[in-house]
Amino acid sequence: MTGGGRRPLSGPRLAVPAAIAAGVVGFLILTAVARSPSSERSATPSARAPAIKLRNTRLGRILVDAQGRTLYLFLEDTGGRSSCYEGCARVWPPALAGDATPTAGPGLIARKLTTVARRRARQRQLVYNGHPLYTVDSDARPGDTTGQGVFNTWFAVSPAGKQVGKASKDAGGY
Repeated sequence: MTGGGRRPLSGPRLAVPAAIAAGVVGFLILTAVARSPSSERSATPSARAPAIKLRNTRLGRILVDAQGRTLYLFLEDTGGRSSCYEGCARVWPPALAGDATPTAGPGLIARKLTTVARRRARQRQLVYNGHPLYTVDSDARPGDTTGQGVFNTWFAVSPAGKQVGKASKDAGGY
């Protein structure tokens, strides 16, 4: 080109910026639709998954969370309150209720499912039959029960809300 002039964008040179602009607009539209009130209404309490449900495992029927992870009770808890904080809670995360009222799945007694406030936090922990509930970080997949019997104090929970199994002198640690 002579004279230092610029050629105007047209044809194939305009296609790439136009495609980028169309992609951004499409993303913004999809984001707005996903946040619309109609999608929030579809998540009514009756359509929500239960906070706890039952699952058949090698231990028998036990409580699991909405993702299918085994729920455990801690024998050191007293009065329906957790005694597992700091380092303990990093290995044994409390099963939290979230923002909505928790629901019990089929085969569970709804009145046994309550919540308790976590110490110095605005979170509420799920409690079943007076036992605060936990998961364990070593359970890699739904249905794993690696926390069963650990330190003779951590046990899966039965549909009745009691510990599954008994403590033994051979129980390992985590």
